[in-house]
Amino acid sequence: MSNPDVIVIGSGFGGSVPAARLAEAGFKVIVLERGPWRDTVPVRSMGIDKRAPLPRGAQLFTKLLRGVGGNRVPGNRIALSKHGLFELFLGKGATIACSSGVGGGSHVYSAVNIRPLAPNFWEGHAPGISDGAMSEHYDAVLERMGSTTPMADHRIPNTSAVRWKGSDAIEPALPPPDPRIGYLLPDDPDKPQKVVDEFGIERWEVDYKANEDGFLGSPTGSKATLDAVYLGPAMKRAGLIVRDMAEVVRIMRQGDGARYRVEFVDHHTGDRTSLTANHVIVAAGTINTLRILLKSRADGGLAGMPQLGKRFGTNGDYFAYWDYNDPNVEQSVGLPTTGGVRLKGDMESPMIGGGGLPAVDKYPLPRFIRNRMKKAYMIAGLGEDKLCGEVTLVKGKLKIEYDPDQSPIFAKLKGIFAEISKRTGHKIYGPKTPITVHPIGGACLGESAATGVIDANGEVFDNPGLYVTDGSALPRSPGGPPSMTIGAWADHVAASFIARHRPQ
Repeated sequence: MSNPDVIVIGSGFGGSVPAARLAEAGFKVIVLERGPWRDTVPVRSMGIDKRAPLPRGAQLFTKLLRGVGGNRVPGNRIALSKHGLFELFLGKGATIACSSGVGGGSHVYSAVNIRPLAPNFWEGHAPGISDGAMSEHYDAVLERMGSTTPMADHRIPNTSAVRWKGSDAIEPALPPPDPRIGYLLPDDPDKPQKVVDEFGIERWEVDYKANEDGFLGSPTGSKATLDAVYLGPAMKRAGLIVRDMAEVVRIMRQGDGARYRVEFVDHHTGDRTSLTANHVIVAAGTINTLRILLKSRADGGLAGMPQLGKRFGTNGDYFAYWDYNDPNVEQSVGLPTTGGVRLKGDMESPMIGGGGLPAVDKYPLPRFIRNRMKKAYMIAGLGEDKLCGEVTLVKGKLKIEYDPDQSPIFAKLKGIFAEISKRTGHKIYGPKTPITVHPIGGACLGESAATGVIDANGEVFDNPGLYVTDGSALPRSPGGPPSMTIGAWADHVAASFIARHRPQ
């Protein structure tokens, strides 16, 4: 394989967006993704032979977890299955869940496609970056994702507006500006249809009754995942190369020829190999991006970056399990994402959303447990937390230190959940330590190396040709699902790169 113009590490929102855009602009691009292609309708239609199953049936136990890491985990990281969908990291003050697979977090995200809820999100971080300047990049990502504004005509069952109508305890929250969801909504809910795009990539419209497509992946493709909407089309029309099961371990600057050597383990063969390029985009997901950059610096491969690992946060995520158990309500019908709720009359409530557990009948559990779970509700609060955490590498081991008590959002969410439990008589079980699927920061946008890790073009201050485009780049918490904000940042970096490097 000849060396590319650009190596992209990771295929989530931070990696797929620039990889596709740069390939479609004429650059030779290779994506290195540590996880596998998932066995879904769109991936099968793309002709991908080596696919890993989503965790369904008995494979819920064998394919759910890729590994577990943590400050006090022996060896810092225990590998469980190279095909696992999630990896957990048990840090001090926060538990982080990261996804693994081609398409990254789009397989497990809520598919709530919105802009930041935090006001003036992009203002004051670096020259040339503002809410106005970033608006076109949100528009570009939303259009490519095929995001839909849900309407009454879609006849989505079990929405928050329907479930909580007339409740004395809670009520539907006001929708955010321009609310969209990343699902193929059916014209006829009783007859979902297969949809085939111009590249022959197949997806099915949502089947509300089956509720197959949630946080354990989207086997039918009804949820917009990045392998189907960004990577596949760019592979077909622009020659984008995606190498799955390729786990990057180090980036090294070189004196001659290409500026960077990217070393990775090919999990198909077990071999350790490398590629070189003048430009490298790091988008391995916040935790793995920080791991790669910290290790590469410790090994002498990268320089400087005094702010690396600092200003780490969790997007104010607080997930809990609501044992609703109303015999007249089956929560698992409809979309996995059902809309926001709030305490009745609480106009200042942070974002609270959730939905029923998808595909419960596929869980290898006794029927009485499954029937109970069908009436349960995964509830989540999100809000702006303080980026008070720090990620470090100590004797080769990753350490995360985060103090949730510094962020009032967590006490507020715990109080709201306790009050909902009290008013409804149905218990919400939340963890003592917040669980986040949206770690952010640690390689933040800033004005200089003294205030951040990357500049307004996404380029690392001390390492020209090295870029960061995933959640680790965000300078603050968006206050809601961050996928569109990560995608918009990645689209901005790609547009800037094309403008500066496309041959004239």
